[in-house]
Amino acid sequence: MFADLHCHAHMRSYLCLHQKRSKYEKKGMYHPWTVVATNMSRLKNVDRAAGYSQSDLVTLWNGGARLVWNALYPIEKGFFKTPTKPTGGKHQMLRRIARVATHHKAPLRTLMQHLTMRIPTAMIRYVTSKEYDYWEFLQEEYAYICSKSGVKTKNEIYTLGVARKAFENSERRRTKYPAYYDAEGTYAIPKNRLEAAEIAKEKDEVIMMALSIEGAHVFGAETESEQTVLDRVDFIKREWEHPLFFITYSHHFNNGLCGHAHSLPEVAAYVLNQDSLMGEGFTDLGWKVIRKLLSVDADNNPAPEEGYRILIDLKHMSPKGRKEYYEYLIRPCMEKGDTIPLIASHCSYAARKTLQEIIDVQEDEDDTFRVKTDEGPFYAWGINLCDEDIYMIHATGGLFGLSFDKRMLGVSSKKREEREEQINNIDAMWNNIKAVLRVIYNDTSLLAAEKQKAWDMLAIGTDFDGYIDPISTYKTAIELNQFKADLLAKIKEEAAKENPLECVAHFNDAFTPELVVDKICYNNALEFTLKHYPQK
Repeated sequence: MFADLHCHAHMRSYLCLHQKRSKYEKKGMYHPWTVVATNMSRLKNVDRAAGYSQSDLVTLWNGGARLVWNALYPIEKGFFKTPTKPTGGKHQMLRRIARVATHHKAPLRTLMQHLTMRIPTAMIRYVTSKEYDYWEFLQEEYAYICSKSGVKTKNEIYTLGVARKAFENSERRRTKYPAYYDAEGTYAIPKNRLEAAEIAKEKDEVIMMALSIEGAHVFGAETESEQTVLDRVDFIKREWEHPLFFITYSHHFNNGLCGHAHSLPEVAAYVLNQDSLMGEGFTDLGWKVIRKLLSVDADNNPAPEEGYRILIDLKHMSPKGRKEYYEYLIRPCMEKGDTIPLIASHCSYAARKTLQEIIDVQEDEDDTFRVKTDEGPFYAWGINLCDEDIYMIHATGGLFGLSFDKRMLGVSSKKREEREEQINNIDAMWNNIKAVLRVIYNDTSLLAAEKQKAWDMLAIGTDFDGYIDPISTYKTAIELNQFKADLLAKIKEEAAKENPLECVAHFNDAFTPELVVDKICYNNALEFTLKHYPQK
């Protein structure tokens, strides 16, 4: 049984069906249990998750996921619209040529987006149009995911592309590949903490789904008035029937609230531009919004009149933003007895001690920017977490969700180096888990019992169907069972050594490798959910 802190369980079908909603409503297919047909050849031979599904509801159900924090995501215009100027760096002439040749009004750009992301061209044209609005799209997406909550449903199959529609038989594929195409199940979005506890008791029969949002760009801070932005936070808290558990505050582009971390590989910089607000901290409005989300006032006192607390996800927040967040909000609240648990929903380790260390070298980030240690190579970009972040997550009783993105986990971007290192497997993931545990276990100020609680903050945060390059052995939720078996074997192997790591040196009849693996795969996320699910 598995829990996933961050996946997109409905995004592929929603993006494919949205522009022809009335057509698919008549066919009874406009709902999250409609899965987009996987290109089985791409699943087998291609890493990046375009053309195959990683975490649609059928894959999650058949893979044994029974708790998912499902991310709503009005996809950002920055991926589709040509930036006003190219990024800095080498080969400026080539960047200018690429920018002109791939302008969003040119057919080539639409074709590139379609082939890269496997999104229908009608949706791409909509996102680049004046009609596309993050806030309105979010409301429609919320209605879409709520439409089948609590309803047992047999999945439908949608095939993308004229040729595939003509030559593929959906029902034959359902029989041939049942793990990817055939399920009848139920997901349920709790309306409050009591309901979450009741759903958890039915874990064999239902997927408990908590809602998150990836990116505070949904509030429209770049285009709307301050009052409108603040009113939109209130609208979610008061008008949505199901509570929002957390929001990934920053994402890939400027949201007018808080700087984002550098996230896209070098090749993307030839047609995209992340520079605006990248690496910066909070804006004045950003502080007002985050306090309203967390229901605290300007003096860091609880503000119950703001309604229930929506937690904040650290992923994608710039190192400067995280530093400010801890200094001006999290630590002062802790000192007043209000501990706000930190969530890092789909992260890896940066092999740096402090946020300032990351800030000092963030201008050097490129595809090869890794730190090699005795524990292995680590991806040293500021999008990953350092020791300071991990201390804060541990101190607040938060969660660190392990990403399944091989780049974030430290796998080399150079194919030859990747083959030589041979960590595009459980090794990269175990390296990151060991490194996170080591931060806490090496803290001499902590008692043994406090160190052992480091295992309680670990969880899975796959980022499946977030267009990632997954670890090659775990491309979809179907492989979660294999991940669990491999992780258990790695932990037992380490524990059997003559001088094992401290984090595995004290297993006994009550504290076993099996216990900690169950914690990582399901129990930690469940306990956190039942403790912190909003009391709407």
